[in-house]
Amino acid sequence: MPEPDREAYEAAERLVREAADRAEQAARAAADGIPAGGWSSGEHGPGSPFPDVTALLALVDALRGAVPPELARQLADALRDLLIAIRAVLDYSIERLERPPRPEPEVEDIPIR
Repeated sequence: MPEPDREAYEAAERLVREAADRAEQAARAAADGIPAGGWSSGEHGPGSPFPDVTALLALVDALRGAVPPELARQLADALRDLLIAIRAVLDYSIERLERPPRPEPEVEDIPIR
């Protein structure tokens, strides 16, 4: 890689690492104030139903002010594509749930002589 591109790459990589570290620190600080059982009523299991998405959103929030505008736009586009894919999976699942059951096939007894 030419030297200016290498420096830009290393700077962007350093910014991403710093933002990830800040996101982890913020998540740990936020978790310190949560009661052991959480604020749930106990009807659902502990933790977030989508822990990976929650971590991803926290990372995106931390990266907003720490990355160059072009990289922030690319991250926003990637997140948008991810959310569209999740929506497509949900739409497909809902459509399968809403389909009426298949009718029983008509069967005719054929006598054997």
